[in-house]
Amino acid sequence: MVREGGPWVIVGIAVAVALLYPIVSFLRPGWEIMLTYGTVLAIAALGFNLLFHHVGLLSFGHAAFFGIGAYTVGLSAKYFGLKSLELHLLIAALLSALFAFLVGSVAVRYRGIFFAILMLVVGQITWGFYVKFYSITGGTDGVRAPKPLLLLIYDTAPLSYHAFNLVYHYYSLLWFVILALAMWYIVNSPFGYTLRAIRDSEDRARSLGVESWRYKLIALAISATYVGIAGALYAPLNRLVTPDLAYWTFSGKIVFMTILGGAGHFLGPILGALVYTYLETIAQMITIHWFLVMGLMIVLIMVLMPEGILGLTRRRAFRSLTKLPFGLR
Repeated sequence: MVREGGPWVIVGIAVAVALLYPIVSFLRPGWEIMLTYGTVLAIAALGFNLLFHHVGLLSFGHAAFFGIGAYTVGLSAKYFGLKSLELHLLIAALLSALFAFLVGSVAVRYRGIFFAILMLVVGQITWGFYVKFYSITGGTDGVRAPKPLLLLIYDTAPLSYHAFNLVYHYYSLLWFVILALAMWYIVNSPFGYTLRAIRDSEDRARSLGVESWRYKLIALAISATYVGIAGALYAPLNRLVTPDLAYWTFSGKIVFMTILGGAGHFLGPILGALVYTYLETIAQMITIHWFLVMGLMIVLIMVLMPEGILGLTRRRAFRSLTKLPFGLR
């Protein structure tokens, strides 16, 4: 099921999202920015799914890496005056990977719920750091993420709110295409097949001479790098970096996005991130108790679509319908 989302499909999705932005902006002003949020979160979901689906490790601490990426932008701009977003992304990727190596050297030696809880603890420790070290991080008030310098030369500071959102949408899409294509080649490489061999039977893989902990550690580092880059891209879009981005509920959001779209499909996390972004917005419009609405949605989706949205394509009724011209008998 990995090859179903080939390079041209990824480019096609990016083109579709690019064309949708002005259409949504015209039909429903203000809703177009959700496409940008969805695009950025899709990068995080792709990174998470490398660990979740291809290695078989569930993590409730990936918000730690997302927070590292976001705070890299906010703190480096505040204390060092660094404006280039490309440098922010590079630093965020390196710090996220380094942190993953430090944590993963212990965590990847565990499986199942033990790994999930250990990562949850790591995530909460980083969240506690952002909250308690007020003099550095601003505590719960957070730190502002100014409009960055794009492509090393383009200063977005003079742009209006809507003009910046438009430019940043296509900038984020560019990174989405690059990273999604890179992930597709990773999961379809010998490295990716080795990860799935470890997922299916780690003991058997070890008997063949595979150092499973080493592969899982590298997979965690790659996964963290993607999530860290997504956090760095998220910061200028959100304009404010707060500890909420490193809280365990944000990790849960990444998990649900992946499951919503279909973790067993390469394109599943991408679709899940885009759909979830709009579902959350609609829920917040309905009631102040939107967490309850989202919880009910999650339960219904898990019951009706246990394999995610793209899992519907495997059902016989769907396949029969798509064989007919325009779905007509």
